[in-house]
Amino acid sequence: MAKLPAFLTRIDVEQLILHLTPALLAASAATITAAYYQLHGPILHGIMLFSLLWWVLRLRSGRGIGADGATRVLAGIFLLYAIVAVISAGRVGFNPDAVDRLENFVYFLAAALMLPFLVQVRPHPAWFWVAVAMTSALSGIYALWEMPTFAHAYEQATGLVYRAGGSKGKPIPFGDIATLSSVLCLLGASTFQGRRHLWTILFLIAAGLGLYASLVSGTRAAWLVLPTGLLIIVLHLIHAYPKRRRAILLGLLCLALVGTGLIAQSDQIRERLSAAVSEIRDYRPGANVEAGNSLGERFEMWRAAWQAYEGHPLIGIGVGQLNAYFKQDANEGRISQAIVEFDHGNGHTHAHNDYIHALATRGLLGLGSLLLLYLVPLAFFVRNAILGAEMSERALGYAGVLVILSFMQYSLTDSILLMRFTAGYFVLLTCWLLAMNLNRRRPD
Repeated sequence: MAKLPAFLTRIDVEQLILHLTPALLAASAATITAAYYQLHGPILHGIMLFSLLWWVLRLRSGRGIGADGATRVLAGIFLLYAIVAVISAGRVGFNPDAVDRLENFVYFLAAALMLPFLVQVRPHPAWFWVAVAMTSALSGIYALWEMPTFAHAYEQATGLVYRAGGSKGKPIPFGDIATLSSVLCLLGASTFQGRRHLWTILFLIAAGLGLYASLVSGTRAAWLVLPTGLLIIVLHLIHAYPKRRRAILLGLLCLALVGTGLIAQSDQIRERLSAAVSEIRDYRPGANVEAGNSLGERFEMWRAAWQAYEGHPLIGIGVGQLNAYFKQDANEGRISQAIVEFDHGNGHTHAHNDYIHALATRGLLGLGSLLLLYLVPLAFFVRNAILGAEMSERALGYAGVLVILSFMQYSLTDSILLMRFTAGYFVLLTCWLLAMNLNRRRPD
C-alpha cells in the first residue's frame, strides 16, 4: 500500500483522460434513449468534468490550451449563448424561476470548455459512426420492448394511442433523437458503401430500427426531418459520384415513392397527420382552444410569447418568466386556459418554439445568440463538406450539416434546447463533430 501514492504520481492524468474520452463520447451518445439516467447523463457529465480538469492541468503547466482561431470563435459562440441567458436572468434579479431555468444553459457553458478539449483528444471518426449506429439501434430495440409492454394497458386505461418515449418517457425528444440518428446511419451507409459492405449492412439495419422508433413515438415534427436528411445524403452522393447523378436522383425518387406508400399503409402516421389537419382547422385564437389540441396550444403560446417580446424587445421578460406570463394572460382571457391547465395545473413553461421563446425571454439578444449558435457551426460544416479531400472527410461535414439542420427544424415546434435531454445531445454531437472537422486542418 505504501507504493500506491508513488504509483499514482507516475500516471500522466492528461494523457489518461485524452485516451478515455473517445470511448466515453461513444458510450454517452449510444445510450441517450435507452439508458438516459443510468449511463448517458453520468457519462456526459464525466466528459464535462474531464474537460474542466484538462483546462486546469494545461493552465497550471503554463502550456495554454493550444486552440486556433476557429476553435476559439466556435467555443465563444457557445459561451455567448450562455452569457445572454445569465444577463436575462439578471434582469429579474435572479429570482427562483430564473435560477431554475439557468440550469438548462449549463451544457452550453460546458461546451465552451469541451470544444478545445475535444480538439486535443483527436477522436477517431469510427467512434462517432459506431455511436450513432448504436443510438439508432438501441432506440429501435427499446421501442420494440416498450410498445408490447405498455401500449395495450395504456390504451385500455386512457383510450389514447400509446407513444414510445424511451427510458426517459418523453415521446417528442425520443422521436427527434431516433430520427436524427437513423438519418445519420443512412449517411454512414452511403459513405461506406462500396468499401465496407458489412458496415453498410449494419448501418442500414440500425437505420431501420431508428425509423421504427421514430414511427411509434408519433413525433410529427421529427418526420419532417426525413426529407431534409435524404436531400443531404443525395448531395453527398452526387458530390462523390458526379457521373452517377441521374441514377442517384432516380434512387431518391423511388425511395420517396416507397416512403409515401408506407405512410399510406401506416394507420398511426395517418392518424397523427389527420389529427394535425383537424387541429389546424379547428383552431380559433383565444380562450376556445381545448386541452389536447397540441397545435392549437402551440399557436396560443406563440401568440402570447410574441406579445411578451413586443413589450420587452431587447432582453425579453427574463429567463424562466414565461410560465407566469402565460398564467397572467390566461387569467385575463387573452389565451386559452388549456395552456395553464397543462401538467396538472403547472402550465407550460416554454413556448414550444426555440426562436419565439428566445425572443420572449431573452429578446433580440437571445434570438441573435441562438442564430449564431446554429448558423456559425452550420457554415463551418458546409465549408468542410464541400472542400473535403476524401469522401470520408466530407461525410463528417455533411453529418454536421444534418445535426444542425435537424435541430433548427425541431426548434420550430418545440423548445428543444431548453430540455436537458436534447440540449445535452446537441452539445455532445456538435462539439464532437466540430472537433473532428477542426482536426482535419491540423498536422498530425
